[in-house]
Amino acid sequence: MAFRYALFIIVYEVKNVKKIIGFIAILAVFIGGSYFAYNYYYGGDTYYTKIVTDGERSTETSDSGETFTFYDYDQAAYDQDGAEKDVNLHESRENPLRKDAYLKLLVNERKGVISWEEVSQDDVPDQALTQLN
Repeated sequence: MAFRYALFIIVYEVKNVKKIIGFIAILAVFIGGSYFAYNYYYGGDTYYTKIVTDGERSTETSDSGETFTFYDYDQAAYDQDGAEKDVNLHESRENPLRKDAYLKLLVNERKGVISWEEVSQDDVPDQALTQLN
């Protein structure tokens, strides 16, 4: 009798372990897929550029009559190894970006420049800085 009871408990525990392992596997696939999807749409590579022009100014009027000002900057950007990439920075703002400002860009292969931040010259990697100057 004790043997049957022990065997029952072992079989029961194995079934529970299989369920837990299956749940963990499904969860891992979901988390992994979410990570890759996020990087596909919102990830990218870091490039550096220096603003040397005032950009091309344009305006658009919305259906409500509000006017928006845009500045387009088509220029070269460089990664930390000095490899060049032509980028288009399209900004909705009242004034152009500051000339001679160094920018750190996040560039997505499919969407182009996703985000940027102004950085000091000291924060730009040496090989990219050499290409920019």
